[in-house]
Amino acid sequence: MDKIKVRILKHDFDGMPLFLAKLTQRGSQINSMEDLLKLYEENVHKQPSAGLLKLPHTTIQRMCNMTVAIFGLSTKAVSQLRTHATRLTFISTSTQYSEYSGVQDPYTIPPGLNPAEYAVAVDALQRIHEAYSQLSSLTGDRDKASYLLPQGLRKCLIVSGKFPDWQYVLQTRLCNRNTKEVQYICQLILQEMNDKCGKVWADQCLPTCCSTGCREGKFCCGHKYEDVRQK
Repeated sequence: MDKIKVRILKHDFDGMPLFLAKLTQRGSQINSMEDLLKLYEENVHKQPSAGLLKLPHTTIQRMCNMTVAIFGLSTKAVSQLRTHATRLTFISTSTQYSEYSGVQDPYTIPPGLNPAEYAVAVDALQRIHEAYSQLSSLTGDRDKASYLLPQGLRKCLIVSGKFPDWQYVLQTRLCNRNTKEVQYICQLILQEMNDKCGKVWADQCLPTCCSTGCREGKFCCGHKYEDVRQK
């Protein structure tokens, strides 16, 4: 999993919630476009408070967007990240149009395998890739050959969405009940958010077991999530 990388391509996780909150409260003080723009400029570059981001009035958060690039994650992880994340927008590299025959190290190996298990996985993937390459060459059809590609195929994924939707996905997928790869990807996103957007935003995306308690009920893992940023 060390090949997986995450970068924020763009974001406006800034003082927009602060500007919008003040906008709703100061209508009587805004008497021109100049007044409106002044209020915006005075607040948009400030960090909102944690208290403001915790308010149930998510309208002031839905005007804040972030686009993230993820490199090297498995096809399996792409599917898991998209599950339950209906409000985020996803686009990934396509197996229909791409030719993977000559790609070096095209697969993600599951973490936690012992040497014997690792050898079995590598051998299986090599044989699958040889069959894929042969079928692609015989048919000249990348789409047909792609049916042989396994869940471990490395892909690139671009994800874009509003803050409440990122918050939901990260709170859900940082949970210890997720696969190690998906949890690791979300930890990288959380760290990027912390570094590029500010701790106040990242802290709102921690699993609920860090604050109000686990929402999984009887399916709870019994172990509070450990914030890797503290290491």
